[in-house]
Amino acid sequence: MWFDPAVVEAVRDAVPTWLAVVMVILSYLGSIYLIAPSMIAAYWANRDLVAPWLGGIIGCYGLMSITKSSHTASRPIVGPPVDGSAFPGWFVPWYEHAAHISSTSFPSGHAMAATIMVGMVVVDLRVSTVWKRAVAGTAVVCWVGVTRVGLAVHFPGDVAGGIAYALGFLAVYYQGRRYVPQQTSYGETTAAFAVGFLFALIAAIYVGSRNSHIAFGGGIGALLAWQYAPAIADRLRDTVWETMVPLVGIAVVAGTWFVTDLGIGNRAFVVAWSALFLAAVILVPWIAPTGACWTATKRRSRQLIGWRIDRGDHDSRP
Repeated sequence: MWFDPAVVEAVRDAVPTWLAVVMVILSYLGSIYLIAPSMIAAYWANRDLVAPWLGGIIGCYGLMSITKSSHTASRPIVGPPVDGSAFPGWFVPWYEHAAHISSTSFPSGHAMAATIMVGMVVVDLRVSTVWKRAVAGTAVVCWVGVTRVGLAVHFPGDVAGGIAYALGFLAVYYQGRRYVPQQTSYGETTAAFAVGFLFALIAAIYVGSRNSHIAFGGGIGALLAWQYAPAIADRLRDTVWETMVPLVGIAVVAGTWFVTDLGIGNRAFVVAWSALFLAAVILVPWIAPTGACWTATKRRSRQLIGWRIDRGDHDSRP
């Protein structure tokens, strides 16, 4: 059942065309193409709340590189329930990414990424009750899993495997966030970036793929930028660079999408650019001029977090 093509085919045949269209679109809840820009925007809006999640996302894609390379299972040889003609021309490349993928099947990267992202939100976000957040989060993860099987790009076992790996990662991630502040002078956010970097480092050594080097470079850039952000912000305060550096950072972030499309294969360049990219992401809200909007957002972020910033983190600084 878990890896039976007949099961995938039966699910595919039960999906009407209109639902298949919805599945293609909402399967992006587990895609880097939605998760990355959403996390960047959320971090720039609520630095204190979202910063640890960036470490989790870096670790997620390091883990994905490791697990994908450790398994050689092929994807189901079953066509999707809808073809590209059901979408406008500009969306066809996005359809292809969702419904026609050539990488190894086990585990499901979409299910893994969705579980890790949702898991961090459920644990850290102080909205409603944890049980209600858990129910909503479970619904999102299950939906992503259903889309992967319904679009015939994964077996049910791939989805279950992705979720299992993600839960294991979350256990390590939160243990690290608790253990490091207890044993060192560093806080939870620094620990989160350290966990993400560790998984990315293992991926770069063990796998050595382009994606693993992207995660590795991002891990280096994020960890270093977070550590030195307060000092950099202090030096630039009340200078013209306080405005210019965030603009340059935003340009680097936006330009990354074009650099990625170039497909440059040099690993050193990939690591360096990824480090620059994540460093720019981290530094923008630290250096950008503070004002009423940021102050209000910061207060709201602290209310959502629901706890005092641990010793050793520098989140409390402007």
